[in-house]
Parts: sequence; structure tokens; C-alpha cells
Amino acid sequence: MPTNHEALLRSRNETVARTLYRQLRGEGYTHEQIIELSSNLLDLVTRELRTRGCAEAR
Repeated sequence: MPTNHEALLRSRNETVARTLYRQLRGEGYTHEQIIELSSNLLDLVTRELRTRGCAEAR
């Protein structure tokens, strides 16, 4: 069962995502462009996690 803090973070993340999505659509981004942007964000996070993992393994 999630704690109140976890539930608050999840709710805030959903709100930020919804706001960003609406803003991007309002600026004329297509669904495909939003998916590409999301993929790029995931790639950046993945690269950073891998870099941290390599640094922590040393």
C-alpha cells in the first residue's frame, strides 16, 4: 500500500504530465512528436542511470 508521500508524488507527476501534454498539443505538437519527445526523455534518463551505475561500480 503506497504511503501518503508516494501517493502525493504520483498525483503530482500525473498533473505535470497532463499539463505538459496539453501545453505541447496547444503549441501544435502532433501525437507522434510527443511520443518522440517522450522517447528522448527516457533515453536521457537511461543514459544518466547507466553512467551513475558505472561510476558507483568503481
